[in-house]
Amino acid sequence: MELETFDAIVVGSGVAGGAAAQQLCQVGLRVLVLESGGTLQSENEEPAFSNISDYQVQKRCYAFSTRTSNCFANDVENPYATVHDSPFSWIRARIVGGRSLLWAGHCYRMGDEDFTAALQDGIGEEWPLRYQEIAPYYDEAERLLQVRDETNDSYSAQIKNLTAAADRLQKTNGAGLKLAPTRISHNPSKSGTLCIHCGSTSEQCVRPVTSSGSTLAAAFSTGRLTLWTHVQVHTVIVNSRGKATGVAGIRTTTGEHFEVRARVIFLCASALESTRILLNSTSNQFPDGLGNSSGVLGRYLMDHVSGIIATASFKDDGALPPENHRAGMFYIPRWQSFRGDRSPSFLRGYGYQGFIVRADHDLLPCGRTNKNPLLQKTTQKLAEHDNRTTVRLVAFGEMLPNRENYVELDKNGAKDSLGVPALKISCRLGKNELAMASDMVSCAVNYLEAAGGEIIDVQKTPWEPGLAIHEAGTCRMGNTPQVSVLNKFNQCHEISNLFVTDASCFPSVGTQNPALTIMALTIRACRYAVDQLRHGAI
Repeated sequence: MELETFDAIVVGSGVAGGAAAQQLCQVGLRVLVLESGGTLQSENEEPAFSNISDYQVQKRCYAFSTRTSNCFANDVENPYATVHDSPFSWIRARIVGGRSLLWAGHCYRMGDEDFTAALQDGIGEEWPLRYQEIAPYYDEAERLLQVRDETNDSYSAQIKNLTAAADRLQKTNGAGLKLAPTRISHNPSKSGTLCIHCGSTSEQCVRPVTSSGSTLAAAFSTGRLTLWTHVQVHTVIVNSRGKATGVAGIRTTTGEHFEVRARVIFLCASALESTRILLNSTSNQFPDGLGNSSGVLGRYLMDHVSGIIATASFKDDGALPPENHRAGMFYIPRWQSFRGDRSPSFLRGYGYQGFIVRADHDLLPCGRTNKNPLLQKTTQKLAEHDNRTTVRLVAFGEMLPNRENYVELDKNGAKDSLGVPALKISCRLGKNELAMASDMVSCAVNYLEAAGGEIIDVQKTPWEPGLAIHEAGTCRMGNTPQVSVLNKFNQCHEISNLFVTDASCFPSVGTQNPALTIMALTIRACRYAVDQLRHGAI
């Protein structure tokens, strides 16, 4: 039977997959998007709650709730292994739109200090591009994600007061900390629709742009997009000439195996899922995984150092934030090691996301605050501060690329419910990350106290890798095929018509939330791929 053929196949429908579908459809290509999950039926319909016992890993995610549970992967059906002393929480979405339905929307650009970090300290590999090359694509990505800053936020007066305190701190000890506006994706046209996190129709909810409501919708409008749901891709098919001809997978609802062909393949399934597909795509030509002659496929897994949170109450900060009103937000970008003033205890650096919230409220991913009965112990601890505003600093730091942090196909033969080989993940925080976490705590406390706050809660122990949900690496880009899987355009060195544009391509993770960079790189890779197709190079 003749196989169905498209111009392009895109695996995954999140930030990367949606952007790839839009870019390729809008230049006239017939595109097939493959998604392992189903479709959220209606944004105004509350998802049915699933069996919580099937989500022991996923429920650790800050965005997991009775409202969002059906967006996540079922852990029983999708197992993975870890090393006994190195826990890793792999947070996975199984829904059209992927984790773009669940993210908090923070969007910050990486810069040359991130792209060239390896040249400064000798750890890992430099990025094969510079800020000037990606800047125009950041511009486009920000337009698509409707990125705005929070300078006109209703709590701007409080932020200005805290900024003044920060300025005093900086003048006192030269710490270099500076407040900046939060850069956040927000779709105002979604006001009036049900917020997936809190269920409110309030305009106060920050509703980050989703791929299903933006880039995928734009791709559908061209008439050239086909979407297959409930299909799990497990292999990229390559012919004897080393060219990718299509993908193979399984329809999750029927167990039926399928193959489909295309001229160009984009893997956008998320860092570890795309890597699993490549590791499983073995042949005589690629016995260790597709495009893995360098031996780095699956290596250099990173996530952000996270879980360090400091909270302080402020007596004289003006009016108390009202009930059911979203948090005020600000950002403190990385300030360490930019002028040669390296910390004596750690390399690279970290930044803080800041939130102004009521002391008796928990912060939801949508940006709103809400009393959470699950946090009764914390709420009781903060009860005496209920009549105050609190400032919460949430740290995100750079995890160094380390060859010994890796994923591989489980050697014990573990498979998921469909029979696809499962991953084994080995990833731990090193001495550098632990030293950084210690500095995150002390700096946050000192900063808040110097700004006039009273410390009321500090989380001092970093989370295990995976819980920042910013996993990256394992299929990195680079200047040469000897040290990388992909070139500077996200094109596989060894398979010219194969592109990987999720965060697996990152040589280093920086301190910034990765979604904006993922989208910018995807747009850039699509433009390059289309040009190569037009010139017959792939």
